[in-house]
Amino acid sequence: MKKINLKKGNKKFALFSMLFLLLSCSNKTENNSGNANNTANVEQQKSISQEDLQKYTKNAVQTQDAFVSVHNSVKDSIVNIRTKKTVTVNTYNPLEELLYGRSGGQEKRESGSLGSGFVVSKDGYIVTNNHVIDGADEIYVKFSNGREYRTKLVGTSPEVDIAVLKIDSNETFKPLEFANSDQVQIGQWSIAFGNPLGLNDSMTVGIVSAAGRSSLGIEEIENFIQTDAAINQGNSGGPLIDITGKVIGVNTAIYSQSGGSVGIGFAIPANLTMTVKDSIIANGKFEKPYIGVYLNNLDENKVKALNLKSSNGVFIADVVPNGPAAVAGIAKNDVITAVDGKEVNSAGAFVGEIAAKKVGQTVKLTVYRNGKPSEVTTTLVKTPSAIEQQRIIQQRQQQLGR
Repeated sequence: MKKINLKKGNKKFALFSMLFLLLSCSNKTENNSGNANNTANVEQQKSISQEDLQKYTKNAVQTQDAFVSVHNSVKDSIVNIRTKKTVTVNTYNPLEELLYGRSGGQEKRESGSLGSGFVVSKDGYIVTNNHVIDGADEIYVKFSNGREYRTKLVGTSPEVDIAVLKIDSNETFKPLEFANSDQVQIGQWSIAFGNPLGLNDSMTVGIVSAAGRSSLGIEEIENFIQTDAAINQGNSGGPLIDITGKVIGVNTAIYSQSGGSVGIGFAIPANLTMTVKDSIIANGKFEKPYIGVYLNNLDENKVKALNLKSSNGVFIADVVPNGPAAVAGIAKNDVITAVDGKEVNSAGAFVGEIAAKKVGQTVKLTVYRNGKPSEVTTTLVKTPSAIEQQRIIQQRQQQLGR
C-alpha cells in the first residue's frame, strides 16, 4: 500500500493559504464598498428562498395527500390471496433401506402460495395472476378489514397470466375502476398494492418506466407496462394504480437476480386485462382474437429494402389465406406501424394490442407498402382450434417447400 506524505502536503496547502490571504487583503477596500449591496442581496435571497421553501412544502404536502387519498380509496378493494394444494411426494429414508430393505414410499403433503388480487365487480369477481392460483385445490381471499372468503375459480388465461375468481356471497363489494392503459405516459406516477412477502395491505410508489415491453420470455402474450415501484414476491396479481386511483395494470413479474425488487417490475396493461376478464366471466375462458399473420421484427436490412424511414413497426412475413388480414388486403412484405392509431414497434407489442381487442371487433391498421402509408380495416375472429392451427402451419410449410 502506498503512503501519502502528509507533512509535504501541508506545506503546499500553507503556501496556497498565504497567497489567498494576500489576494484577499488587496481587494479588501473594494469588497468593503460592496458590502452593503451584498448584504441586501443576501437578505433578498433569504426572503425568496423562504417563499420557495413554503411553496415546495405545500406542493410536497399536496402530493403526500394525493397518495394517502389513493390508498384510502382502493384499500377496501385489494385482497390477499392464499392457496392450498395437496401434493404427493416421494419419501426416502436411507436408514430404513439399510435395516429393512425398504427405500421408502409416497405421502401426501399440503403446500400453498401467497399472492394478491383486486375486486372488479360489486358481486365479487376478483382478478389475479394465473400463476398465483395455478394447480390450487382451495383459494382464499382476505380483505384489509380481516374478512376472509373461500372463492371458486371462474377461468384462466395462461397465455396472458390472468385468472378470475368469484366470491360466493350476497354482499356488495367495492370494485376498482380501470384506466385506459393506451393513455399511460412514461414518467407518470404508478402505485403498486398487494401482499409482498406476506405483508398485507402494502403500498409502494414509483413511476411508469416504459410501456409496450415485449419479447421478455415471461408470457406468451406480452405488452407490459414497466415500473420502478417496488414489487416483490406476493405482489403478483395486485393492481398497479395511477394517481387518480384507477387500475393501469396487473403486477405480474420482476427482473431480479436476487429474487427481490431492483426497480424493474412489469404489469399487464389494463386494457388487455379487461378484455381477458370480460371474456372469462362471459365464457369461462379467454377467447383470443385472431388476425392471421406471421410476424417478424424490422431490422436495418428490411428498413433499407422496403424504403422505410425508421424501424418502427412490424414486418408481415406472410398472411394466412382467407384470414382477417388477407381479407383486408394485407400482404406479405407489408409493414404495420399502428393499431387503431397506437404505434406498435415490435411483434410482441402488435400481438398484445390485438389480444386487447374483442372477437368481432373491427380494427384499423396503418400499413406501409412500397414506402407509402395507407389504412385498412378488418374484423377480428376467434382464434382457430389447436387442430386447425396445426393444419394451417403444415399447409404453410408445404408452400415453403419444407
